[in-house]
Amino acid sequence: MTVEKASPAGIKVIINKILFFLWCTAFLFLCGADSALAAEKQDQEYWEVHPDYAKYCPNVIAVLPMDNLTLEPELETFLYNSVYEQLQAKGYRRISVDKVKTVMEDLGIQTSGQLQGISLKRLSEVLNTEAVFMGQVDQSASIHEGVYDAIVVSCSLRLIDCRTGIVLWRSEQWRTAHRQWQIDPFNALLNLAAHAGASRSARIAWLVQEMLKTVPEGKIEIELDNLLDQAVEIKIKEK
Repeated sequence: MTVEKASPAGIKVIINKILFFLWCTAFLFLCGADSALAAEKQDQEYWEVHPDYAKYCPNVIAVLPMDNLTLEPELETFLYNSVYEQLQAKGYRRISVDKVKTVMEDLGIQTSGQLQGISLKRLSEVLNTEAVFMGQVDQSASIHEGVYDAIVVSCSLRLIDCRTGIVLWRSEQWRTAHRQWQIDPFNALLNLAAHAGASRSARIAWLVQEMLKTVPEGKIEIELDNLLDQAVEIKIKEK
């Protein structure tokens, strides 16, 4: 039996392949670590409840038009609808959507930014409400870092007492991401395409659900088994 010795050139090729493999492994590991850090940053939550919330706790809340700081249309509508629908289960009475829309038209409010020129006291009077919900979609974007791919949506919400201007509750920068760590580039592209086609409205609805969990319960007792039959939507006084 004859044993052939590897030539110096062959040994060099083998060593180079091993080194290349180790370099690729280290690169993917570092990318994964960076991506995990990026994911951790993206999933931050911040919320705050005023220490005297019980003192100012409103019975009636009006959800005002939301703002959209992204380039994607209709996200502010998704945010508004999600807040309005899910607020029902928290024990507060809501000014109806139609009435808020009518008052906004009467006041000449076409965008949420114009609300800055209207005093909370006046809003309280014309809407017959004690507090208002305001908010915005801060970000809606794709993140591509190494082997990390995600679609991120972040929102900010705040509940303001109309009598004092006190921010009773707020939640900011809660983000959700559909993430994938993929080594195979082909599969990574397929997963990214699937995420990009997912519903933004569903993500915003999920964000709102998680954010509103931190809102203290209202004074109205809601029976969950009969939630849809509860009369928690009220109209403003006709003048």
